[in-house]
Amino acid sequence: MSNFKVEFILKQHTPIIHFQSDQIGATLRATELKPKFDKFLLEQFPDLPVKVNSNGHRSLDYKVKIESNGAVKSLPNSFLYFANNAIKDNKDKQYMLKANSIKMEFFSFDQTILKIISRYIDDFLLITNFGTRNSKGYGSFTNNIKDIEQRLKKYYPIVFKVENINQNKWEDKVDTIHKLLKAGINFKSYHKSLLFQYMCTKNLRWEKRKIKEEFSELAKGKEPIDCNIKKEYRYIRAMLGLAGINEYQGKKIVTIEHNNKEIERFRSPITYKIINNTLYLLCDRSYETIMNKTFKFRFKGKSFDIKTPSKNEFDLNEFLKFVEKQEQIIKEVK
Repeated sequence: MSNFKVEFILKQHTPIIHFQSDQIGATLRATELKPKFDKFLLEQFPDLPVKVNSNGHRSLDYKVKIESNGAVKSLPNSFLYFANNAIKDNKDKQYMLKANSIKMEFFSFDQTILKIISRYIDDFLLITNFGTRNSKGYGSFTNNIKDIEQRLKKYYPIVFKVENINQNKWEDKVDTIHKLLKAGINFKSYHKSLLFQYMCTKNLRWEKRKIKEEFSELAKGKEPIDCNIKKEYRYIRAMLGLAGINEYQGKKIVTIEHNNKEIERFRSPITYKIINNTLYLLCDRSYETIMNKTFKFRFKGKSFDIKTPSKNEFDLNEFLKFVEKQEQIIKEVK
């Protein structure tokens, strides 16, 4: 092997979704991997020499080539629950692709960079997914999976895992767990949102009841479950991802916007990582950027303001410790 090249053979654990793809059979793309890997390496080694283009983009001095080992399967669109629960036609040209293995080759005249790449590629792949909806488990690749939890905890203080995942039903499991954490779910009996339950321990109520109080047309049906101690309301579901709308009773839409319109959307701080038959929940602190912010909820000419929790009211790591105590429910839900 050349002194200026290092190679790795990756295992692909979940399909990668390509949006607007015109290359069926393509898989992990160097154009996506390199910027992410550059950013990761520069976080570890801020003083590495970089190239800066006319747009101010910083990149490291290496090239990467990726190709599949053997055939790449183009899988049918499945349970893509964060796209209105299904892709109903092919107009968006989203393809789910999976290969038996991937060959990845790095080339550089800088021996220091090659050594750093060899040292950190495994960690980078463990904490990173690729392609569309990568935070929900799609596009998971690994090289070396020794000491997974020890290495994950170098980057995430709390790593929650669910073992013995059925590889053919991992999407269902991710969907169910995400709903259980954020919104609640019906499984044998109704399980109230774990986020709601956690915030009740802080004596804070969630926005769903406030919505039904302010917009009486949406209050039909069962009375929303509430905390025993009824104190202030907060927009708590935003902590696990912010959408621009809430839908009630079919097609009744409540729009949500930041008062100064500085925040439009916010992806969940939880990344779901599938490695073989184990699901890992990796959590960052990006949610802190939308804490203690005021949002306006609108419905048919009426509106009200509500704040997200402040830093002394919500902590994601503390929330996950609360979730760990509900381990049996997590294991039971399908």
